[in-house]
Amino acid sequence: MNLELILESNLSNPLKKIASKVFNGERITYDEGITLFNEGEINFLGSLANYIREKKHGDNTYFNKNFHIEPTNICVFDCKFCAYSKLLREKGDYDSWEMDEEEIYETIRSYDKSDVTEVHIVGGVHPKMGLHYFAKLIKNIKEIKPELHVKAFTAVELEYMCRKAKVSYKEGLQILKDHGQDSLPGGGAEIFAEAVRNDICKDKCSSAEWLEIHETAHSIGMPSNATMLYGHIESMEDRIDHMNRLRALQDKTGGFNTFIPLKLSLIHI
Repeated sequence: MNLELILESNLSNPLKKIASKVFNGERITYDEGITLFNEGEINFLGSLANYIREKKHGDNTYFNKNFHIEPTNICVFDCKFCAYSKLLREKGDYDSWEMDEEEIYETIRSYDKSDVTEVHIVGGVHPKMGLHYFAKLIKNIKEIKPELHVKAFTAVELEYMCRKAKVSYKEGLQILKDHGQDSLPGGGAEIFAEAVRNDICKDKCSSAEWLEIHETAHSIGMPSNATMLYGHIESMEDRIDHMNRLRALQDKTGGFNTFIPLKLSLIHI
């Protein structure tokens, strides 16, 4: 990608200014992010993104080999976009499940001869599966497969676990880390704009709580991922606000490994 060609093109002056900042290693602003959403063509955006990628990583691509375990889909929360079962459904209903511990351990053992690098554990927020239950679960998983990276529990799950156990986020996360948990996934961030969050998932952890939990994890040496759920009722401004808050936390801690945008079809509120 050639900056001189961009500057000589018929792009608008605001887009040319943004391209110049990217090439000069300067940070774009919130307003410039809005401009990119409203005016930037996909090829232009992709070229800028690829320029930054190559500058940081050359031609290298990084990935891991993981598998998922979802201990349950029974959940105390009622997010409007979620297809998971809810607390009022009993075990044995046709579309709800609770894995017992041995089922989970057998799943881990089934990868004994595999080159997987990570297990990703998330699920519904079950009122009877608490902090100490999961700490013991992780400890046993590590005993079965010590080299396996354990990425577990969204901030939504962690907020509930710590609240039920009557411990601070730092205390709860340290307990999990001491039992072998390595990192956090990025789920539950949805969209940080409080008005939108109140419409789509008002009963689970707030934007501030999500960010506090991830900052706390980073402070004890536990990295995490970050997500954004988009394509529902949020605005372009909400998307930029969301990414801006993540960027601010990354500036502070450097603890995010990956940003994952999650597309959702329009939901009716």
